Parts: sequence; C-alpha cells; structure tokens
Amino acid sequence: MSKNQMNNYIRKRTRNFGLSMVVMGVSFFLYYLGLFGNVDGPLAPGNIGKSMAEMGVEKIHMLTFFLSFFIIAMTWNHIFNLVTYITGSGTGPVKKGVVSHTVWVVALIFCAIIWYCS
Repeated sequence: MSKNQMNNYIRKRTRNFGLSMVVMGVSFFLYYLGLFGNVDGPLAPGNIGKSMAEMGVEKIHMLTFFLSFFIIAMTWNHIFNLVTYITGSGTGPVKKGVVSHTVWVVALIFCAIIWYCS
C-alpha cells in the first residue's frame, strides 16, 4: 500500500469516525430531551401531544398535513419534470431515488396510523 493510499484510508476512517461521534452526540441529546419516550422531557411523546392539544391541533389537522405531504412527495418529481420541459432546460427527466420513496412511504404510514387511531 502506497503512502497516498494509506493517507486516503486514514482520512476516510477518521471522517467516518467523526460522523459517527456527531450522530451519537445528537442521539444522546435527543434521548435526554425525551424524544424516544424513556426520559420525561419536553420532546416526550406525551408532552408533545399535550402541547399540541393545548394549541388546538386535532387528528383531522394532522391527517390533512400528512395527506398533503404524501401527495406532494408522490408528485414532486412529475412537477419538476413538467416545469423542466416547459422551460426548455433540456436536462432530462429526473428519477426518484431511495430517499424520495422512503419519504412518501413514511407519510403514507403516518396517514394510516392517524386514520386508524381516529
């Protein structure tokens, strides 16, 4: 292994380790705020529900939000391609990736959960 390859290897490993540490730090921060439900904090699911109920948010509002988000997530690619075609940019059609499909599936799952609970 040459010196340049060794430097690239060490650089990649260091960067990946640093990113892992950042993700772990953010996870600890969210854990102690109560996001995962184990600690009573401002982001605990029960506390989030109470604060949303105090603001007047109901299940129909959440269902409307996630249904709109689902529709937008399903159609953004077609809208982008249509605008590209109309403006004549000629960059070609854009294909949806894994992240895009994950977003609309998650939005659909939240719609189903809210519908089932109401």
